[in-house]
Amino acid sequence: MSKKLWKIKDAETSSQIDEFLIEEDIQLDKDLFLFDIEATTAHIKGLESIGVLNSSELNKLLKSLKSLSKDFEDGSFELTTEFEDCHSAIEFYLIDQLGDLGKKVHTGRSRNDQVLVAMRLYTKSNLQLFKDLNIDIARAFLDQAEKNKDVPMPGYTHLQRAMPSSWGLWFASFAESFLDNIALTDSTMNWVDANPLGSAAGYGVNLPLNRSLLTKILGFKRKQINSLYIQNSRGKYDLEVIGTLKQSLLDIRRFSWDMSLFLTEEFNLLSIDDSYTTGSSIMPNKKNPDVVEILRAKYSIIAGHYSELENLLSLPSGYHRDLQLTKRSLIHSFNTARRTLSILPGLIKSIDINTVNSNNAITDEMRMTDYAYKLVEQGIPFREAYRLTKSSKKDKDLILKTNNSKRSPGSPGNLELESLRKKLNAYE
Repeated sequence: MSKKLWKIKDAETSSQIDEFLIEEDIQLDKDLFLFDIEATTAHIKGLESIGVLNSSELNKLLKSLKSLSKDFEDGSFELTTEFEDCHSAIEFYLIDQLGDLGKKVHTGRSRNDQVLVAMRLYTKSNLQLFKDLNIDIARAFLDQAEKNKDVPMPGYTHLQRAMPSSWGLWFASFAESFLDNIALTDSTMNWVDANPLGSAAGYGVNLPLNRSLLTKILGFKRKQINSLYIQNSRGKYDLEVIGTLKQSLLDIRRFSWDMSLFLTEEFNLLSIDDSYTTGSSIMPNKKNPDVVEILRAKYSIIAGHYSELENLLSLPSGYHRDLQLTKRSLIHSFNTARRTLSILPGLIKSIDINTVNSNNAITDEMRMTDYAYKLVEQGIPFREAYRLTKSSKKDKDLILKTNNSKRSPGSPGNLELESLRKKLNAYE
């Protein structure tokens, strides 16, 4: 049975109800605990600035919070179901250490804005980690693009052989997509960089809280202003964050699909380090790209949490206990994204190209579009050049070395990799 801040009488409560209300909240709060201490530290500094605490009381509380943080990190303080949540654990600890002084710490706030600010700080920290992983992935793809910029590759549309391409183009396509993901992450980080602390339960308190000071101490770019909207933004901000995570997982799913095809014996265009494969329990001949397949599947986890949260937010204004479940969606999404993205750089670096098969897969017919443009250069209108090329399909002149002839910006013969490298360097 958990300790409850709001409970005055020692009446019995149902352990079944307690378990239903808390579920995995304590486990999730372990990810928020240090951020909650950080927010509490800022909050009591704000209370001291408006005279609710004196400097001596502040110093005692700061010392106790510092000890709690250390005890949590070294495992001597454990967050268990003895507490209702991480917020009550902090308060009970302070009361246990400092008596009545510990009871002052909750002045001017609610667990509603307390969890909001802890989650916001957690989100900012994890978005930065997510951005760094996207940078590592973009760099790995760009390095491979530069290494293989002139290596021929068959280009596909509709999974049918289409036009000659290069492995440089393929690798660079993912490099640029992850550069876009970095830009999106930056935008999302800026959007959520707003301090909710000081809104209490959504209707403020009868104290001149120094919210601007709290915003500065906690390192937020701005404060959220309207106390009711602050409560309404819970889940809304998280949904945008999970949407940002989805973009990288979506790119990983496409990359994994390509890899699954190119690693088959039918294509046999690529190989990867054996550490990313497994064997079959029954077929001695098998070498399965299980890591690639699990990478492909991870998008569904993030998409599921996005849908879960989107449906959860069908609520009227103000706080509702339903919003407790937003923590699960956000924290599980970050954990899934982090584990998934961290696999990519090593896998990308291990890719080896079967250059013989890549060259052999480029047939004469795949050069027909290039041949049509050769006629265009002679002054023939494109539509007529298209017709002539299609009708002279067997012409030996179609056997052209045109893999690097495409000069349009961003095409195999003009990858503009230096522009992508410049973008990447700006983020590093």
